[in-house]
Amino acid sequence: MSRFQIDFARDAARVRAVSFMVLAAGCCAVATGAWSLASVAEERAAVRERSMALREGARPRVQGPTAEAPMPPERAREAVQANLVAGRLNLPWSGLLDAIENSARTSVVLLAMLPDPQDGSLRLTGEARSLPVILDYLQALQQQSVFAEVRLESHETMLQSPQRPVRFVAAAAWKRRP
Repeated sequence: MSRFQIDFARDAARVRAVSFMVLAAGCCAVATGAWSLASVAEERAAVRERSMALREGARPRVQGPTAEAPMPPERAREAVQANLVAGRLNLPWSGLLDAIENSARTSVVLLAMLPDPQDGSLRLTGEARSLPVILDYLQALQQQSVFAEVRLESHETMLQSPQRPVRFVAAAAWKRRP
């Protein structure tokens, strides 16, 4: 059998050097971890600040005396009426009027024209010498690209007048974008 040599009294200086090296490596690892944790925390704070700035930037800031006072009810009604009038003025009236003018007949007289921009309808009241002349006029209106549908709603011969004209009421569906 071979002999084993066991040293129960090791060199203390050698043990101390190894211990200090392990301690130094551990301290370096702890310092590196703390530095990484601090830099990650700084980045999170910067990202959080940027996201808060973006959220607040999307909302207008109204504070103190710059805030608008609530509008009185009568002013609100006036604003609604003004918006309705502006909406009517911005409609393509020239297309509607051009279509009616292009369909004009010398034997048809328009007495009233009532456009309703909300539902896109138009009511025409007029007179002509006879019912076939009225039907010819309505057919000419139907051929205009501005109108989707033109129909005769009523007609009546005016017996008290010497020429006995036929008064009519017609309705048309008005296309806003021909």
